[in-house]
Amino acid sequence: MPSLLIVDDLPAIHEMLTGLMGATGYLCAGASSGEEALMRYRQSRFDVVLIDYAMEPMDGLELSRRLLNTDPNVVIILMSGFTSEDLAHDALDVGIYLVIEKPIQIDSLMVAVEKAYEESKVRRPQLKEADIEGLPSLAEHLQLAEENYVGFVLDVCGGDREKAEGILGVEIT
Repeated sequence: MPSLLIVDDLPAIHEMLTGLMGATGYLCAGASSGEEALMRYRQSRFDVVLIDYAMEPMDGLELSRRLLNTDPNVVIILMSGFTSEDLAHDALDVGIYLVIEKPIQIDSLMVAVEKAYEESKVRRPQLKEADIEGLPSLAEHLQLAEENYVGFVLDVCGGDREKAEGILGVEIT
């Protein structure tokens, strides 16, 4: 199943797009900030990342740079309410696959994501036996994901351990 990370600082946007693309067969996750997107991408590589340009404090171009530094094969679509030749040029320089204009036309978005997914299949190298041997065990991966999520919830709660424990339903050690 193809995977898609949708990053927009307006939760309603990434929730709506996650629901829409999920209904068409994509395994979707959303993120409300560049930092959250980087954390989610480290936990699970995605075939395509759909990023809003106008986010604070990390805009879509900076997030794209960081993602591409992490994984040069990631395929990124940048969404922007104000496209220009300068933005398109900057996006190309960064390595972004495609820039689409907001408000998003659903049909155009679906075509763009499908093309980006096809591109991701071309870019992704086939794993060799040596690569597979270096993969962490499921237990190790889940432990890392749990630690990252606990840290994320603590950050969201402003370091309030009691509040974070209430959200997580477990004691934080």
